[in-house]
Amino acid sequence: MSEIFFSCQPIFDDKQNQWGSDLLFREGLQNKFPSIDEDTATSRILSANFLSGKELDDDLRYVVSFSETALLDEIPFSIPVARLVLYITETCKATPVLIKQLEAYRKAGFTIQGDSTVFTNRWQRHLHLFDVITVSMAKEEPMNWVSTMSDYPDIRFLAKKVEKKEEFMLAKQLGFSLFQGYFFEQPQVKSHNDVAPSVISLLDACIVINRSPHDIDEITDVISRDVSLLYKVVTSANILAKSKKKPITNPKQAVVYLGLESLRRLISLLIMSNMNHQECSHLQTSAILRAIFMQQAAPMIKGMDPDEAFLVGAFSLLDAMLAAPMEDLVGKLDLDQEAKNALLSQSGRYGELLMLCKHIEHANWEWVGSVCEKMTLKERAVLKAFDKARFQTQTLAATMQV
Repeated sequence: MSEIFFSCQPIFDDKQNQWGSDLLFREGLQNKFPSIDEDTATSRILSANFLSGKELDDDLRYVVSFSETALLDEIPFSIPVARLVLYITETCKATPVLIKQLEAYRKAGFTIQGDSTVFTNRWQRHLHLFDVITVSMAKEEPMNWVSTMSDYPDIRFLAKKVEKKEEFMLAKQLGFSLFQGYFFEQPQVKSHNDVAPSVISLLDACIVINRSPHDIDEITDVISRDVSLLYKVVTSANILAKSKKKPITNPKQAVVYLGLESLRRLISLLIMSNMNHQECSHLQTSAILRAIFMQQAAPMIKGMDPDEAFLVGAFSLLDAMLAAPMEDLVGKLDLDQEAKNALLSQSGRYGELLMLCKHIEHANWEWVGSVCEKMTLKERAVLKAFDKARFQTQTLAATMQV
Protein backbone atom coordinates (compact mmCIF):
# COMPACT_ATOMS: atom_id res chain seq x y z
CA MET A 1 0.00 0.00 0.00
CA SER A 2 1.31 3.45 -0.90
CA GLU A 3 0.27 6.87 0.32
CA ILE A 4 -0.52 9.32 -2.49
CA PHE A 5 -0.25 13.01 -1.62
CA PHE A 6 -2.03 15.75 -3.52
CA SER A 7 -2.85 19.42 -3.18
CA CYS A 8 -6.54 20.24 -3.14
CA GLN A 9 -7.72 23.84 -3.59
CA PRO A 10 -11.45 24.59 -3.88
CA ILE A 11 -13.03 26.65 -6.68
CA PHE A 12 -16.10 28.76 -5.87
CA ASP A 13 -18.91 30.36 -7.86
CA ASP A 14 -20.06 33.98 -7.49
CA LYS A 15 -22.25 33.05 -4.49
CA GLN A 16 -19.23 31.50 -2.76
CA ASN A 17 -20.63 27.97 -3.15
CA GLN A 18 -17.98 25.38 -3.97
CA TRP A 19 -18.03 24.51 -7.68
CA GLY A 20 -15.09 22.12 -7.71
CA SER A 21 -11.50 21.44 -6.63
CA ASP A 22 -8.07 21.60 -8.24
CA LEU A 23 -6.11 18.35 -7.72
CA LEU A 24 -2.32 18.50 -8.06
CA PHE A 25 0.09 15.67 -7.28
CA ARG A 26 2.57 16.19 -4.43
CA GLU A 27 5.34 13.96 -3.08
CA GLY A 28 4.74 14.72 0.59
CA LEU A 29 2.99 16.97 3.06
CA GLN A 30 4.84 20.04 1.81
CA ASN A 31 2.97 21.82 -0.99
CA LYS A 32 5.83 21.62 -3.49
CA PHE A 33 5.96 20.62 -7.13
CA PRO A 34 6.91 16.95 -7.60
CA SER A 35 10.08 15.77 -9.31
CA ILE A 36 8.26 13.14 -11.39
CA ASP A 37 6.90 13.80 -14.86
CA GLU A 38 3.42 15.07 -15.62
CA ASP A 39 1.93 11.84 -16.95
CA THR A 40 2.98 9.82 -13.90
CA ALA A 41 1.63 12.52 -11.57
CA THR A 42 -1.71 12.65 -13.42
CA SER A 43 -2.14 8.89 -13.44
CA ARG A 44 -1.45 8.64 -9.70
CA ILE A 45 -3.94 11.40 -8.96
CA LEU A 46 -6.61 9.59 -10.99
CA SER A 47 -5.86 6.18 -9.50
CA ALA A 48 -5.84 7.39 -5.88
CA ASN A 49 -8.90 9.64 -6.12
CA PHE A 50 -11.21 7.91 -8.58
CA LEU A 51 -10.25 4.22 -8.47
CA SER A 52 -9.52 3.67 -4.78
CA GLY A 53 -13.11 3.43 -3.58
CA LYS A 54 -13.02 6.86 -1.93
CA GLU A 55 -16.36 8.63 -1.80
CA LEU A 56 -16.30 11.85 -3.81
CA ASP A 57 -18.96 14.54 -3.80
CA ASP A 58 -21.13 13.98 -6.88
CA ASP A 59 -22.00 17.68 -6.97
CA LEU A 60 -18.36 18.81 -7.32
CA ARG A 61 -16.03 18.86 -10.29
CA TYR A 62 -12.40 17.80 -10.02
CA VAL A 63 -9.83 19.59 -12.16
CA VAL A 64 -6.89 17.42 -13.24
CA SER A 65 -4.07 18.42 -15.62
CA PHE A 66 -3.55 16.26 -18.71
CA SER A 67 -0.65 16.16 -21.13
CA GLU A 68 -1.05 15.58 -24.84
CA THR A 69 0.02 11.95 -24.40
CA ALA A 70 -2.62 11.17 -21.78
CA LEU A 71 -5.34 12.90 -23.81
CA LEU A 72 -4.49 11.01 -27.01
CA ASP A 73 -4.33 7.74 -25.05
CA GLU A 74 -7.96 8.44 -24.02
CA ILE A 75 -7.08 8.06 -20.34
CA PRO A 76 -9.94 10.40 -19.25
CA PHE A 77 -12.50 7.93 -20.58
CA SER A 78 -11.60 5.71 -17.59
CA ILE A 79 -13.10 8.32 -15.24
CA PRO A 80 -16.73 9.48 -14.76
CA VAL A 81 -17.49 12.37 -17.10
CA ALA A 82 -19.56 14.48 -14.69
CA ARG A 83 -16.78 14.74 -12.12
CA LEU A 84 -13.68 15.24 -14.21
CA VAL A 85 -12.55 18.57 -15.67
CA LEU A 86 -9.75 18.20 -18.22
CA TYR A 87 -7.16 20.94 -17.73
CA ILE A 88 -5.18 21.36 -20.95
CA THR A 89 -1.59 22.17 -20.02
CA GLU A 90 0.62 24.71 -21.79
CA THR A 91 2.70 21.89 -23.30
CA CYS A 92 -0.28 20.68 -25.34
CA LYS A 93 -0.07 21.80 -28.97
CA ALA A 94 -3.14 22.49 -31.08
CA THR A 95 -2.47 19.67 -33.56
CA PRO A 96 -5.29 18.30 -35.75
CA VAL A 97 -5.10 14.96 -33.90
CA LEU A 98 -5.48 16.57 -30.48
CA ILE A 99 -8.25 18.91 -31.68
CA LYS A 100 -10.22 15.91 -32.93
CA GLN A 101 -9.70 14.12 -29.62
CA LEU A 102 -10.87 17.13 -27.59
CA GLU A 103 -13.97 17.34 -29.75
CA ALA A 104 -14.67 13.70 -28.82
CA TYR A 105 -14.27 14.56 -25.12
CA ARG A 106 -16.67 17.49 -25.45
CA LYS A 107 -19.19 15.29 -27.25
CA ALA A 108 -18.91 12.78 -24.41
CA GLY A 109 -19.74 15.54 -21.91
CA PHE A 110 -16.38 16.39 -20.38
CA THR A 111 -15.67 19.94 -19.18
CA ILE A 112 -12.47 21.33 -20.73
CA GLN A 113 -10.42 24.02 -19.03
CA GLY A 114 -7.42 26.06 -20.23
CA ASP A 115 -5.49 29.13 -19.15
CA SER A 116 -5.47 32.64 -20.61
CA THR A 117 -2.64 31.86 -23.05
CA VAL A 118 -5.15 30.12 -25.37
CA PHE A 119 -6.14 33.61 -26.57
CA THR A 120 -2.60 34.37 -27.77
CA ASN A 121 -1.42 31.13 -29.42
CA ARG A 122 -2.68 28.54 -31.93
CA TRP A 123 -5.52 27.54 -29.61
CA GLN A 124 -7.16 30.87 -30.46
CA ARG A 125 -8.75 29.25 -33.51
CA HIS A 126 -10.31 26.54 -31.32
CA LEU A 127 -11.75 28.47 -28.39
CA HIS A 128 -15.09 26.71 -28.89
CA LEU A 129 -13.50 23.66 -27.24
CA PHE A 130 -13.08 25.37 -23.87
CA ASP A 131 -15.73 25.64 -21.17
CA VAL A 132 -13.55 27.38 -18.57
CA ILE A 133 -10.60 29.78 -18.92
CA THR A 134 -8.40 30.70 -15.93
CA VAL A 135 -6.97 34.20 -15.50
CA SER A 136 -4.38 34.98 -12.82
CA MET A 137 -5.21 38.10 -10.78
CA ALA A 138 -1.54 38.26 -9.77
CA LYS A 139 -0.09 38.24 -13.29
CA GLU A 140 -2.77 39.95 -15.38
CA GLU A 141 -4.94 43.04 -15.20
CA PRO A 142 -8.54 41.79 -14.76
CA MET A 143 -9.94 44.97 -16.33
CA ASN A 144 -8.39 43.91 -19.65
CA TRP A 145 -10.66 40.86 -19.78
CA VAL A 146 -14.01 42.64 -19.70
CA SER A 147 -14.47 42.83 -23.49
CA THR A 148 -13.18 39.28 -23.99
CA MET A 149 -15.67 37.89 -21.47
CA SER A 150 -18.40 39.81 -23.26
CA ASP A 151 -17.32 38.37 -26.63
CA TYR A 152 -17.39 34.77 -25.32
CA PRO A 153 -20.57 34.41 -23.21
CA ASP A 154 -20.47 30.59 -23.45
CA ILE A 155 -17.11 30.40 -21.68
CA ARG A 156 -16.85 30.70 -17.88
CA PHE A 157 -13.87 32.74 -16.70
CA LEU A 158 -12.12 31.72 -13.48
CA ALA A 159 -10.19 34.35 -11.49
CA LYS A 160 -7.19 32.71 -9.77
CA LYS A 161 -4.95 34.14 -7.05
CA VAL A 162 -7.82 36.02 -5.40
CA GLU A 163 -6.13 37.15 -2.18
CA LYS A 164 -8.51 39.75 -0.73
CA LYS A 165 -12.23 40.46 -0.48
CA GLU A 166 -11.75 43.59 -2.62
CA GLU A 167 -10.24 41.47 -5.39
CA PHE A 168 -13.15 39.04 -5.23
CA MET A 169 -15.70 41.87 -5.43
CA LEU A 170 -13.86 43.50 -8.36
CA ALA A 171 -13.54 40.24 -10.32
CA LYS A 172 -17.21 39.46 -9.71
CA GLN A 173 -18.22 42.93 -10.88
CA LEU A 174 -16.11 42.62 -14.03
CA GLY A 175 -17.86 39.40 -15.10
CA PHE A 176 -15.80 36.51 -13.68
CA SER A 177 -18.06 33.66 -12.52
CA LEU A 178 -15.57 31.27 -10.86
CA PHE A 179 -12.97 32.13 -8.24
CA GLN A 180 -10.01 30.56 -6.47
CA GLY A 181 -7.42 31.89 -4.05
CA TYR A 182 -6.28 32.43 -0.48
CA PHE A 183 -9.25 34.73 0.20
CA PHE A 184 -11.45 31.63 0.13
CA GLU A 185 -9.12 28.86 1.22
CA GLN A 186 -5.46 27.94 1.02
CA PRO A 187 -4.49 24.71 -0.76
CA GLN A 188 -4.55 21.70 1.54
CA VAL A 189 -2.23 18.75 1.07
CA LYS A 190 -4.24 15.57 1.53
CA SER A 191 -3.40 11.91 1.14
CA HIS A 192 -5.14 8.72 0.12
CA ASN A 193 -3.89 5.19 0.54
CA ASP A 194 -3.68 3.43 -2.80
CA VAL A 195 -2.89 -0.22 -3.46
CA ALA A 196 -1.18 -0.44 -6.83
CA PRO A 197 -1.41 -3.61 -8.93
CA SER A 198 1.92 -5.24 -9.75
CA VAL A 199 3.42 -4.28 -13.09
CA ILE A 200 3.64 -7.98 -13.94
CA SER A 201 -0.12 -8.38 -13.48
CA LEU A 202 -0.73 -5.36 -15.69
CA LEU A 203 1.58 -6.67 -18.41
CA ASP A 204 -0.08 -10.09 -18.26
CA ALA A 205 -3.45 -8.40 -18.68
CA CYS A 206 -2.06 -6.55 -21.73
CA ILE A 207 -0.87 -9.84 -23.23
CA VAL A 208 -4.22 -11.58 -22.77
CA ILE A 209 -6.31 -8.65 -24.00
CA ASN A 210 -4.20 -8.35 -27.16
CA ARG A 211 -3.91 -12.08 -27.76
CA SER A 212 -7.46 -13.13 -26.86
CA PRO A 213 -9.64 -10.01 -26.92
CA HIS A 214 -12.90 -11.97 -27.09
CA ASP A 215 -12.08 -14.55 -24.41
CA ILE A 216 -13.86 -12.96 -21.45
CA ASP A 217 -13.11 -15.93 -19.16
CA GLU A 218 -9.35 -15.73 -19.78
CA ILE A 219 -9.29 -11.94 -19.33
CA THR A 220 -11.30 -12.26 -16.10
CA ASP A 221 -8.97 -14.99 -14.87
CA VAL A 222 -5.76 -12.98 -15.36
CA ILE A 223 -7.31 -9.89 -13.74
CA SER A 224 -8.55 -11.94 -10.78
CA ARG A 225 -5.03 -13.18 -9.97
CA ASP A 226 -4.07 -9.74 -8.62
CA VAL A 227 -6.42 -8.59 -5.86
CA SER A 228 -5.47 -4.94 -6.35
CA LEU A 229 -6.04 -5.06 -10.12
CA LEU A 230 -9.38 -6.82 -9.61
CA TYR A 231 -10.37 -4.16 -7.07
CA LYS A 232 -9.51 -1.36 -9.52
CA VAL A 233 -11.50 -3.02 -12.32
CA VAL A 234 -14.58 -3.60 -10.15
CA THR A 235 -14.33 -0.06 -8.70
CA SER A 236 -14.04 1.44 -12.18
CA ALA A 237 -17.04 -0.54 -13.39
CA ASN A 238 -19.14 0.58 -10.43
CA ILE A 239 -18.15 4.23 -10.90
CA LEU A 240 -19.15 4.13 -14.56
CA ALA A 241 -22.33 2.20 -13.71
CA LYS A 242 -23.72 4.66 -11.16
CA SER A 243 -27.21 4.28 -12.60
CA LYS A 244 -27.36 0.54 -11.82
CA LYS A 245 -29.55 -0.37 -8.84
CA LYS A 246 -27.22 -3.11 -7.63
CA PRO A 247 -23.40 -2.73 -7.43
CA ILE A 248 -21.17 -4.84 -9.63
CA THR A 249 -19.39 -7.42 -7.47
CA ASN A 250 -18.71 -10.24 -9.94
CA PRO A 251 -15.30 -9.97 -11.74
CA LYS A 252 -16.67 -11.25 -15.04
CA GLN A 253 -19.62 -8.86 -14.81
CA ALA A 254 -17.17 -5.96 -14.29
CA VAL A 255 -15.08 -7.01 -17.32
CA VAL A 256 -18.15 -7.32 -19.53
CA TYR A 257 -19.57 -4.00 -18.35
CA LEU A 258 -16.32 -2.09 -18.95
CA GLY A 259 -15.69 -3.59 -22.37
CA LEU A 260 -12.40 -4.07 -24.17
CA GLU A 261 -11.55 -0.43 -24.89
CA SER A 262 -12.28 0.78 -21.36
CA LEU A 263 -10.20 -2.07 -19.96
CA ARG A 264 -7.28 -1.11 -22.19
CA ARG A 265 -7.53 2.52 -21.08
CA LEU A 266 -7.74 1.53 -17.43
CA ILE A 267 -4.70 -0.73 -17.66
CA SER A 268 -2.76 1.97 -19.53
CA LEU A 269 -3.61 4.39 -16.72
CA LEU A 270 -2.43 1.92 -14.07
CA ILE A 271 0.81 1.15 -15.93
CA MET A 272 1.51 4.89 -16.18
CA SER A 273 0.92 5.31 -12.44
CA ASN A 274 3.47 2.56 -11.71
CA MET A 275 6.29 3.91 -13.88
CA ASN A 276 8.34 7.08 -13.87
CA HIS A 277 8.25 8.13 -17.53
CA GLN A 278 11.10 10.61 -17.16
CA GLU A 279 13.44 7.73 -16.43
CA CYS A 280 12.34 5.28 -19.09
CA SER A 281 10.73 7.25 -21.93
CA HIS A 282 13.71 6.67 -24.25
CA LEU A 283 13.61 2.96 -23.42
CA GLN A 284 9.91 2.87 -24.26
CA THR A 285 10.61 4.45 -27.63
CA SER A 286 13.31 1.86 -28.38
CA ALA A 287 11.00 -0.95 -27.27
CA ILE A 288 8.20 0.32 -29.53
CA LEU A 289 10.62 0.43 -32.48
CA ARG A 290 11.64 -3.17 -31.84
CA ALA A 291 8.03 -4.27 -31.44
CA ILE A 292 6.89 -2.67 -34.70
CA PHE A 293 9.91 -3.99 -36.62
CA MET A 294 9.50 -7.56 -35.34
CA GLN A 295 5.78 -7.51 -36.09
CA GLN A 296 6.44 -6.37 -39.67
CA ALA A 297 9.33 -8.80 -40.22
CA ALA A 298 7.47 -11.81 -38.78
CA PRO A 299 5.56 -12.67 -42.01
CA MET A 300 8.94 -13.15 -43.72
CA ILE A 301 9.58 -16.13 -41.41
CA LYS A 302 7.43 -19.23 -41.84
CA GLY A 303 5.25 -20.03 -38.85
CA MET A 304 6.10 -16.90 -36.87
CA ASP A 305 3.19 -15.14 -35.13
CA PRO A 306 3.37 -11.35 -35.73
CA ASP A 307 1.54 -10.60 -32.45
CA GLU A 308 3.94 -12.74 -30.41
CA ALA A 309 6.87 -11.12 -32.23
CA PHE A 310 5.45 -7.71 -31.30
CA LEU A 311 5.31 -8.71 -27.61
CA VAL A 312 8.92 -9.94 -27.64
CA GLY A 313 10.08 -6.62 -29.06
CA ALA A 314 7.89 -4.61 -26.68
CA PHE A 315 9.15 -6.50 -23.60
CA SER A 316 12.81 -6.73 -24.66
CA LEU A 317 13.81 -3.76 -22.49
CA LEU A 318 11.61 -4.49 -19.47
CA ASP A 319 14.60 -5.33 -17.28
CA ALA A 320 16.07 -1.87 -17.86
CA MET A 321 12.69 -0.14 -17.47
CA LEU A 322 11.83 -1.83 -14.17
CA ALA A 323 15.41 -2.25 -12.86
CA ALA A 324 14.84 -5.97 -12.31
CA PRO A 325 16.45 -9.13 -13.75
CA MET A 326 14.80 -10.32 -16.96
CA GLU A 327 14.66 -13.84 -15.47
CA ASP A 328 12.42 -12.62 -12.64
CA LEU A 329 10.13 -10.70 -15.00
CA VAL A 330 9.78 -13.32 -17.74
CA GLY A 331 9.17 -16.08 -15.21
CA LYS A 332 6.00 -14.30 -14.13
CA LEU A 333 4.67 -13.34 -17.56
CA ASP A 334 2.12 -15.42 -19.46
CA LEU A 335 4.20 -15.72 -22.63
CA ASP A 336 4.79 -18.70 -24.90
CA GLN A 337 7.96 -20.60 -24.04
CA GLU A 338 9.54 -19.64 -27.37
CA ALA A 339 8.94 -15.97 -26.58
CA LYS A 340 10.42 -16.44 -23.10
CA ASN A 341 13.52 -18.07 -24.60
CA ALA A 342 13.91 -15.12 -26.94
CA LEU A 343 13.86 -12.62 -24.07
CA LEU A 344 16.16 -14.66 -21.82
CA SER A 345 18.79 -15.91 -24.25
CA GLN A 346 17.91 -14.56 -27.72
CA SER A 347 17.42 -18.18 -28.79
CA GLY A 348 14.89 -19.61 -31.24
CA ARG A 349 13.27 -17.78 -34.15
CA TYR A 350 11.99 -14.86 -32.08
CA GLY A 351 15.38 -14.59 -30.38
CA GLU A 352 17.22 -14.52 -33.70
CA LEU A 353 14.89 -11.81 -35.00
CA LEU A 354 15.42 -9.79 -31.82
CA MET A 355 19.20 -10.17 -32.19
CA LEU A 356 18.94 -9.07 -35.83
CA CYS A 357 17.08 -5.96 -34.66
CA LYS A 358 19.83 -5.18 -32.14
CA HIS A 359 22.54 -5.53 -34.82
CA ILE A 360 20.65 -3.08 -37.06
CA GLU A 361 20.33 -0.64 -34.13
CA HIS A 362 24.11 -0.72 -33.63
CA ALA A 363 24.91 -0.68 -37.37
CA ASN A 364 26.74 -4.02 -37.18
CA TRP A 365 26.25 -4.58 -40.90
CA GLU A 366 28.43 -7.69 -41.20
CA TRP A 367 26.41 -9.37 -38.48
CA VAL A 368 23.18 -8.19 -40.10
CA GLY A 369 24.16 -9.91 -43.34
CA SER A 370 25.23 -13.03 -41.49
CA VAL A 371 22.00 -13.33 -39.47
CA CYS A 372 19.86 -12.64 -42.55
CA GLU A 373 21.67 -15.41 -44.40
CA LYS A 374 21.20 -17.81 -41.48
CA MET A 375 17.47 -17.01 -41.32
CA THR A 376 17.14 -17.06 -45.14
CA LEU A 377 15.91 -13.48 -45.17
CA LYS A 378 16.48 -10.87 -47.85
CA GLU A 379 18.64 -8.18 -46.27
CA ARG A 380 17.11 -5.38 -48.34
CA ALA A 381 13.57 -6.35 -47.28
CA VAL A 382 14.64 -6.51 -43.62
CA LEU A 383 16.26 -3.06 -43.71
CA LYS A 384 13.21 -1.66 -45.47
CA ALA A 385 11.00 -3.06 -42.70
CA PHE A 386 13.29 -1.48 -40.08
CA ASP A 387 13.17 1.92 -41.80
CA LYS A 388 9.38 1.71 -41.96
CA ALA A 389 9.24 0.81 -38.26
CA ARG A 390 11.59 3.68 -37.39
CA PHE A 391 9.41 6.13 -39.34
CA GLN A 392 6.26 4.88 -37.60
CA THR A 393 7.96 5.16 -34.21
CA GLN A 394 9.15 8.70 -34.92
CA THR A 395 5.65 9.67 -36.02
CA LEU A 396 4.20 8.14 -32.88
CA ALA A 397 6.75 9.91 -30.68
CA ALA A 398 6.06 13.25 -32.36
CA THR A 399 2.29 13.06 -32.01
CA MET A 400 2.05 11.36 -28.62
CA GLN A 401 5.31 12.36 -26.91
CA VAL A 402 6.13 8.72 -26.22
